[in-house]
Amino acid sequence: MQETPGAVHVQVPGPAQDRPKWKSVAVIAAIGFVVGVAWPRLAGVRLGPSLPEPSAASSIAPSAALSPSAPAATAPSASAPGPAASAATPPATASSTPPVPSPPAGQVVSVASGAVQSCKTTDGDALKGSECGKLPGLDGLVLPRLRKLADCPDAADASGRLPLVVRLDFAHNTLTVDLGHGHSVASPEALLACARTDLAGANLARVAHDNQRYNVAYPVTFGGGGRPTESGSPPVRSAADPADATATVVWEVAIVRDVPKTGKVLARLSRGTQLRVGTVKDGWYPVQYGDGFGSEGWVYRGAIGR
Repeated sequence: MQETPGAVHVQVPGPAQDRPKWKSVAVIAAIGFVVGVAWPRLAGVRLGPSLPEPSAASSIAPSAALSPSAPAATAPSASAPGPAASAATPPATASSTPPVPSPPAGQVVSVASGAVQSCKTTDGDALKGSECGKLPGLDGLVLPRLRKLADCPDAADASGRLPLVVRLDFAHNTLTVDLGHGHSVASPEALLACARTDLAGANLARVAHDNQRYNVAYPVTFGGGGRPTESGSPPVRSAADPADATATVVWEVAIVRDVPKTGKVLARLSRGTQLRVGTVKDGWYPVQYGDGFGSEGWVYRGAIGR
């Protein structure tokens, strides 16, 4: 629009003149990018704060730690975890990790092989010990069942010996259990009840025999309990225990007593008799002797050369 004296002229641009000049816009954008972004990077100029380099942080930490005037808490360290890392991963120190307790040891039950005490023939004659013959296959039936006494609730704290007498009646295919003499466990009746449960239903059909009735002794030893026994006697190891100790009578006659020193005389054993011995107490050893080591008592240490 131009103003001239005496007349007014209006100039309207045409469509071709009213379009934006894209080439000019592209040139201006390129210049702005170079000036605003590329040039600072090419020139090495940082327009904002930068994080410390790891090498710089690690080199600062030792010098700050060695300086007596610098507080320990103010020394930066690249290896020091932040609050979130400390919460997720606690420091592994000996004091922060409590010791793992060892699992309690289970009850140890060992059972000696059966020793035939007596029997009755079909004619009703009573025989003793070796006169009755052997019972092959009986141990395979009885021993695994008696070892289940380790699971009996009253066996958890048991310690000592539980002599059991297994009574066999082949005529009626029945097996019963009674308590023998000389027990040293604190709860024999409760353990006997468990033994009867474990042996209930045992089938005698596969046990070879020559007579109709038998009484067979099975000494059971509880070695894992911590409760004191009634007699205070240490348990005698059984034949099933791999840590058995054996001994031989060296005196002409060894006297076996029911308790050390002043006990009742149970037997007199001649020189050369084999014994199983337990832990010595005041110079006396608990021993097993006789057929199948089914009898027990106490022998003075000199009688077995110890």
